Amino acid sequence: MSSLLRKRNILFAISIILIASGLLILTIPSIPAASSIKDVKGDADALPLFPNKPVPMVRGYHDILNASVKRVDDGLLFSIELADGIEHYRDGYEVVYIWSIEYITASLQKREYKLVIPYFPEEQGLSVKGWYLAVFNASSNEWLIPMLKVEDMRGNRVDIDLDTRVIGEPILFWWSVDVMVNVDTAVHGQPDYLMDSAPDGGKAMLSPLLTWG
Repeated sequence: MSSLLRKRNILFAISIILIASGLLILTIPSIPAASSIKDVKGDADALPLFPNKPVPMVRGYHDILNASVKRVDDGLLFSIELADGIEHYRDGYEVVYIWSIEYITASLQKREYKLVIPYFPEEQGLSVKGWYLAVFNASSNEWLIPMLKVEDMRGNRVDIDLDTRVIGEPILFWWSVDVMVNVDTAVHGQPDYLMDSAPDGGKAMLSPLLTWG
């Protein structure tokens, strides 16, 4: 009898945990969540990813001061504050801001995405000019948004509001952001230099489960 009672108690406890977890997951979209990281001003540097490429001058729009991810209604707002605005751009090279995302779904599946936000200057002479957004599913190796023209960024901020339907509804969420430069976009599409990152040496966490109140 005691063994049967213990089994019943265990099953009852598991049932309570599952019900509570289910209710929590259902309420997650309405829970405010935000994650913000400050970065040291002046720490940007041109770290080569490929050899024998022209070295870009380090500018204020390569230097991250603050990066944040915030849940806004049915979307996620990705924001970067830079040391200087892109209106002072004068290099002729493509600048690209890349968000790396890892998260756990409600069904406990791990997914990875890249949000790619390139700026193509007119000086490059390419058919694409200005700001674009692309979203890559690194888990399935496919582009969800290949290349979408977006409004020009203003001041020293790079802000993108992404509908969660594009990448799904995360319950645990890790992120980092890199600033990169491509000195020969017409030759190949991969960035040639890493200029700055946030956070340094890891990922920040955005977790609605930990942001009550």
